Amino acid sequence: MFDPLLLALIMVSIAAGFFLGYRQRRQSQRQRQEGSLNSEYFVGLNYLLNEQTDEAIESFIKALEINADTIDTYIVLGRLFRRRGEIEKAIQAHQDLLARPSLTHEQSLRVQLELAHDYIKAGLLDRGESLLEDMLKTPWSGADESVQLLLSVYEQEKEWQKAIDVIHQAQGVDSHLYQHQLAHYHCELAEAALEGNDVLTARKNLRLAFARDRDNVRATLILGSLECSLKSYRESARVLQRIYQQNPLFISESIPLLERCFEALWSSRGLSVYLGKCLREYPSAAVVLASARLIARQQGDKEAGRFIAEQIVKRPSLKGLNALIDLNIENTEGRPRQNLMLLRELTGRLLESKPVYRCTQCGFDGKTLHWRCPRCHQWGTTEPIMGIEGE
Repeated sequence: MFDPLLLALIMVSIAAGFFLGYRQRRQSQRQRQEGSLNSEYFVGLNYLLNEQTDEAIESFIKALEINADTIDTYIVLGRLFRRRGEIEKAIQAHQDLLARPSLTHEQSLRVQLELAHDYIKAGLLDRGESLLEDMLKTPWSGADESVQLLLSVYEQEKEWQKAIDVIHQAQGVDSHLYQHQLAHYHCELAEAALEGNDVLTARKNLRLAFARDRDNVRATLILGSLECSLKSYRESARVLQRIYQQNPLFISESIPLLERCFEALWSSRGLSVYLGKCLREYPSAAVVLASARLIARQQGDKEAGRFIAEQIVKRPSLKGLNALIDLNIENTEGRPRQNLMLLRELTGRLLESKPVYRCTQCGFDGKTLHWRCPRCHQWGTTEPIMGIEGE
C-alpha cells in the first residue's frame, strides 16, 4: 500500500522543483544547472513512484540546496526518516536545518518541533521536553501542537503538575480549550494525594477538577469514595447520586459504593427510591442486580428471582441471566441443580471472555476502566459497554 507520507514528499518535491526551476530560468547564468537539477528531481520522483525510498531520498538530498525555498521538502524528508524508524537520520537532518542561519524565526521553530518529535520517538524524553519548553516561551503558529506534544511527555512521566502549569503558562495558547484534560490532571493529583493519606490536598485538587469540568464523573467517584472512607456515608451517597445527571452510563460504577453507604445508614428506602428512578430512566444490569439484592433481603430469593426474570424479558442481559441461575442453584437439588451448575459455568466463561469497557474514540476495549485510553491517549473517552453482554 502506498505511504501517504511518500505522496506528500512527491507533491512538496514537485512544488519545490517547479519553483527552483522557474527561478533558475530567470537567471541565465545558471541555465546549465537547470537541466541537472530537473534531472535529479525526475530521478527522485521515479524512485518514489517505484517505492524505492532510500534511493529517492538520496537523490533529493543531492538535488536540493538547503535554503528557505526548500525547507518544506527537508522537513518532509525528516518525517519520512522518522516514520521509517530511522530516528538518527531524522535527528541529523533536522539538526542540519537548524544550523542554517538563513531560517526565519518561524521556520526555526517548525524545525525544532520536528526535532522534538524525533527525540520523543527515540525515547529521549528529557531532550524533547527541554526543547518544547523553550519553544513555548514565545507565541507562534504551532504553539498548540507544541503544547499537545509536551503534554504527552508529561503524561508518560506522570508529571501532572507540570502538565497543568504548561497549559496556563504557554504563550499563544487558550487554556479554555484544555479544561477537560485539566480536570483529569487534577484527578490524578487527588488520587496520588489519597495514596499518601493527604486528604486536604486531595480535596483541593477535586475542587479544581470540578471547577474545570463540573460533570467530571471521575472526580465524583473519587470524592464519593473519599467521603465513604471517612464514614461520611450520607455525604458520599449524595455525591455519588450526581452521576445520574452527569453521565448515566457510569451509574453502574457507583452502585457498589452506594449500597455500602445506604447499608451503613440503615436506609433501604433511600437506596430503593434511587434504584427505582435509575431503573425507569437508565436501566442497566448493575441497577437490576442491586435492586434484586435489595428485594432478596426484604422479600426473599423467590421474589428476587421473579424480579430478575421480568427484567431479563424487558432488557436481556447476560449478567442478569447469571444472577438468576445463581438464585435457582441455591434452591434446587439433584440433577436439575447439576444442569444449572453446568449452564452457569458456560455462561460464566462467556461473560469472562467479554470486554467491559470500550473507548468511543478508537474502539480499544478491555476489562479495566482507563480514564486515559491506552491506544489513542484521549481522556475520558472510555465507557462501560451496554447491551446483552455488558450493562
